Amino acid sequence: MDRRPTTRRATRGRPVRAPDEIRPGTPVVILLDCREGEPDRTGQAATFEGYFDFETGELRRAGTGIPRLRMAEERLWGFECWWRLDPQRGGLSDSDRTEIEESKRLLRGLMRDARRSQRVPR
Repeated sequence: MDRRPTTRRATRGRPVRAPDEIRPGTPVVILLDCREGEPDRTGQAATFEGYFDFETGELRRAGTGIPRLRMAEERLWGFECWWRLDPQRGGLSDSDRTEIEESKRLLRGLMRDARRSQRVPR
């Protein structure tokens, strides 16, 4: 039987912060490049650089900044494209391609429905 006094210290302190799931340098793949007027980078490998402040470019903690990706000398903000982690560097999988095509089809349907609802009945 353990006779050491129990301490309340463990319950009072700051909770241990879980390690970030995505660390700088983690390989990712671009699922769909959403930028207009730029070369399409869909399917290309990139590296996660971290979370940054959009206005200043300063590094931020996870959850308080915008993800930034790096492809060779080019940088992309995480909201400019759809991307996912790719730790094995396998690139786009067949399921990725299927899901992208399904998403495009659903988006086209939503856009078509939105155009129809904007028409003024005569």
